[in-house]
Amino acid sequence: MLISFAAFYLLLFGSEPIAANALNVLLVCFIFSNFIPVSTVLILKKMGKISDLDASQKEQRIFPLMLGIIYSGIAFLILTYMNTEPLVRGLMFCYMTNTIITILITRYWKISIHAMGVGGPIVALWIAGFQFPIPAFLILISVSYARVVLKAHTVLQVFAGSVAGLIFTFIQLQLFFV
Repeated sequence: MLISFAAFYLLLFGSEPIAANALNVLLVCFIFSNFIPVSTVLILKKMGKISDLDASQKEQRIFPLMLGIIYSGIAFLILTYMNTEPLVRGLMFCYMTNTIITILITRYWKISIHAMGVGGPIVALWIAGFQFPIPAFLILISVSYARVVLKAHTVLQVFAGSVAGLIFTFIQLQLFFV
C-alpha cells in the first residue's frame, strides 16, 4: 500500500508543473487506495471474515478484493470528476481492473497480489518518465522475495503476479490514458 501512495505522490508532485489541486487529488488517492482498504482488512479480520491480514486463504480473498474494486472505482470516478492528470486516473483505473483480473485468477490459483500491486505503479511511473529500472527491479524483487520467504507464495505465483501487473497495466495505460 505504501508503494501505491508513493507512486501517486510522484505522479502528482514529481515533475513540473504541479497541478493546483494536486494535494486534494493525493488525498483522494490515499483515502481510497490506502486508508479505506487497510481499515476494511482490519475490520474483516476483527469480524473473523478473514483469518489473517493477508487473507492468505484464497477463498477468503474474494470479498476484500471485490470491496477493493468498488473503492478503486469510486476513486476513479472522483478523479475523473476532478479532471485529474490521465496517468493518475489511469493508475487508479488499473487498480480496479487488475483486481477484477486477480479475482478471476484467484478462483483457480493463488497469484501474488503484492507482486501485481508493485508491477502496476512501476509501469505508470516509467511511462511518466521516472525510468529507473534498477531501483524498480530491486523493489519488485524485494517484495516478491519477501512473499516467498514468508511462505505466502511460491516463486511461480510471485513471478506471475509481477508479470501480470507489468503487462496488464502497460496495456491499459497505453490503450486508454496515454
